Order: sequence, then C-alpha cells, then structure tokens
Amino acid sequence: MHSWLRQDHRNVCVVHCMDGKAASAVAVCAFLCFCRLFSTAEAAVYMFSMKRCPPGIWPSHKRYIEYVCDMVAEEPITPHSKPMLVKAVVMTPVPLFSKQRSGCRPFCEVYVGDERVATTSQEYDRMREFRSEDGKAVIPLGTTVQGDVLLIIYHARSTLGGRLQAKVSATGRGMFQIQFHTGFVPRNATTVKFAKYDLDACDIQEKYPDLFQVSLDVEVEPKDRPSRVAPPWDSTSMRGLNPKILGSFPLSGDLGQSCTREKLLLAAGRLSPPALPSWE
Repeated sequence: MHSWLRQDHRNVCVVHCMDGKAASAVAVCAFLCFCRLFSTAEAAVYMFSMKRCPPGIWPSHKRYIEYVCDMVAEEPITPHSKPMLVKAVVMTPVPLFSKQRSGCRPFCEVYVGDERVATTSQEYDRMREFRSEDGKAVIPLGTTVQGDVLLIIYHARSTLGGRLQAKVSATGRGMFQIQFHTGFVPRNATTVKFAKYDLDACDIQEKYPDLFQVSLDVEVEPKDRPSRVAPPWDSTSMRGLNPKILGSFPLSGDLGQSCTREKLLLAAGRLSPPALPSWE
C-alpha cells in the first residue's frame, strides 16, 4: 500500500473485506500507524470508528496494530527470530465453566499460523478438573512455537458414548483465545501475562472471577531460527515514513470539514494508550 501511494500522488488504495469492518479496520489502522499518523492502536481505531463505523475488533487485533506502532517508533522494536518454549498456561483464579459454576476442566490447542501444532485434549477422565478453591488452573504444554501463535482454551465435558466434546460458547471459540507474535516477547521474559480485557472470544463475564488473568510460563531460546519465508520487516525500510502520503479526508463533526494531521492528533489525544500484555 505504501509503495503504491508513493509512486504517484493520484494513486488511491481501496481496502475491503467480507463485512467491511474487522479485517479492513485492522489493515487500515495498522497502515495509519505505519505512516506515523498515530502512535497508538487506540487512536487509530478511534479515527476508524469516527470515519467508518465501530469495527468490533478483538484485543488481539489491537495487539497486532501496536506491533506496527512499535516497529516504526522513534526507538523501533524489530521482532527477533528466536523460538519460544511455552511451558504452561496458568489461569488465575479458576474460571467457572462447569454446570455448577464451581470450576472447569480445561484443555488447550496451539496453532502456529494455520497449523495446529499441539493439543492437550485426551480422554475426559484423564483431564484434571479444577475447582475454585484450587486458586488457579494450570495446563502443562511444553510446546515450542515461533511466529504468529494462537492459543484456544476449551472447557471439556463428557458426551454419550464417552467421546470428548468442547463446551463451546455462543461464539464457538471455547472459553477464550489469545493471539500474539513471539518476536515481540522480550528475550529475557519468563512470563507473559494477559488481563481479562486482553483475551479474545470470552464467554459471559460471570464465568470469569474478578481480577481474572492468564499467564504463559515461557522461555525464549538463545539462538535465532530464521523462518523459511523472510518476514516483511526484513525488506521494508522504515525511513522517511510520513503521514503526508495519506492525503486528506473530509470529515464531519468536531474535527471540521478537513481531516488534517493536527486535528486527528488533537482528537486522538483524548485517548489514553491501551494496556498491553506484561512480561516478567
């Protein structure tokens, strides 16, 4: 998109997707941040909501927009190429997904890209049930991942015939899911923490106790492992990025009839930066 717009000031980019919201919003907001019009995902999403419609994106979508902000910041963060061992998923306190709302029987699926690389699913009786008095629920993993990672956590229940079935919420996503890129996890991190508002596809809020959070026990390997396909940031120059390439956009409301960079930043300044996952 940036190369196309840079070729000729008359060039125009048209962004579309199936519903014109979530996927388009992530692409557009990430591009606005890439061009340094905004320095936070929250500000870019606010502009999209004002101009188009509320995008209905998930926390992980904002996380990836923040990755773009990090890469083009004054002190840029370049993702590393080190694999990461995910030792365990720890949920604190225990989420309440059983019929009695007393605990859960969780299992986890791990995806790297579109490929499922691990699952802890097994026979129903062999999976541990955690109760609220346990204080936390731990899913041992011991899985090495690299790149775009998706963790989906399910609550298991038995069915007729003894087969295992995931207790899926109305969204069909289980208890919740988390998406992140290993290249942005600090090399010395041992824990990556996600608050409840950092999780995707959550069920009804009553199933998650107050101060619910998810921690990943991790270990970043010391040696790089280059991917088969070179990541886009290896061949993309971050020099000379400027919001002027975006042109101008007519807006209504309190920003007036012309959408200058100064007016957009003034509106975006009303927002505070979003909370990001923490690492230790």
